[in-house]
Amino acid sequence: MKRFFVIAVLVWGLTSCKKDQILPNSVQPPNNQEDTTTLINYNKDITIVNWNIEWFGNAALFKGNLDLQEANAGKILKYLNADLYGLCEIVDTTRLGRMVRNTLGDAFRYQVSNYPSVSGSQKLAFVYNRNIFRNIRVRPFMGLSATAYNSFAQRFPFLLTAEVVVNGKRNSCNFFLIHAKANADVTSYLRRKEGSIELKDSLDTYFDKKYVMVFGDYNDHLNSSILTGEVSPYKNFTDDPINYYAVTLPLNSQGHQSTLHYPNSVIDNQIISTPMAKWYIASSAKIRNDVTTIVPDFTTGNTSDHYPISSMYRISD
Repeated sequence: MKRFFVIAVLVWGLTSCKKDQILPNSVQPPNNQEDTTTLINYNKDITIVNWNIEWFGNAALFKGNLDLQEANAGKILKYLNADLYGLCEIVDTTRLGRMVRNTLGDAFRYQVSNYPSVSGSQKLAFVYNRNIFRNIRVRPFMGLSATAYNSFAQRFPFLLTAEVVVNGKRNSCNFFLIHAKANADVTSYLRRKEGSIELKDSLDTYFDKKYVMVFGDYNDHLNSSILTGEVSPYKNFTDDPINYYAVTLPLNSQGHQSTLHYPNSVIDNQIISTPMAKWYIASSAKIRNDVTTIVPDFTTGNTSDHYPISSMYRISD
């Protein structure tokens, strides 16, 4: 009985640990290790996009034609011409793979999170140019934390670490894709706030002074909240300009919206660490409502209820 109690305590300690467990490189899951002389060396500014593709591939919940959704989403990814995409609400990973291959070609690869593990659930995914993003590793971040499991509605932040090789430079960068808890009720707001606190605490502890981006569907504003009368649950980031720069903060203002149905509401955002801010091309963060030029009926909801967000970076050191 005593032995069982000790084991139970150890298991509880692992699953409730607030901090993220950083594994040595030697035991990180081996993902895409491509880094050969056959890869193309680019000299260019890079573009990074996050986009919630509403219930991608889920016939029951998207309520639209899935083949049309796939075709339109593929057109949009190609049009955006980004080097890294962080995608939310991916359900059908087979469709995702086909879309990437058919529209972006052999230069691109993709990685999908294992969480939530329930079939038919919304997952996070990275799509990236393998020539620029090399020696990548992906894993759930804060994946041992019971509070993060609840705060992020089982969708642990998805971390891609890669050597970004461009302009003759090679830098190790860390991209955290998030899909925060939705809805404007008090409980959901507090879960977003707790998730933001734990995420920043973990970043401050393990990724201080590193190249970091947190992007995705924040499900809330950076300058206020979708819950009337409350401050942004991400105020802890915007109140720390020494370490973080919210590139989409200027978009959180009157006249902007990142979804089809909520005017003056930007819930899809990007925050970068100050080391990465030196690469950011000023005013390049944009809500890409120009996707309607290639999918004219986009606003009918035939592809997604969110617009993509993009920003650009000039890596010079």
